[in-house]
Amino acid sequence: MAFQVHTPDELRELLVMLVMSGAGGDAARWREAIGDIRKLPAAMSARFNWRIKPKGDATERRVIRRSLEIVRGAYPYVAG
Repeated sequence: MAFQVHTPDELRELLVMLVMSGAGGDAARWREAIGDIRKLPAAMSARFNWRIKPKGDATERRVIRRSLEIVRGAYPYVAG
């Protein structure tokens, strides 16, 4: 089974679209709350190689984390 590997910017946009479809709001605000996608060294995790540090209030972080589970489940690896 081949994995499709996206760039950090592509994954961030996927997260933004998913969050907006469920929670509404402004794309620029969600981009800010999601923050940057950080690629992890391969030795840190065999299941995925990227993470984020969501910002915002508790509700925003909860929405982002739920969306993160969906996106990371489909795209566990980031390029670059």
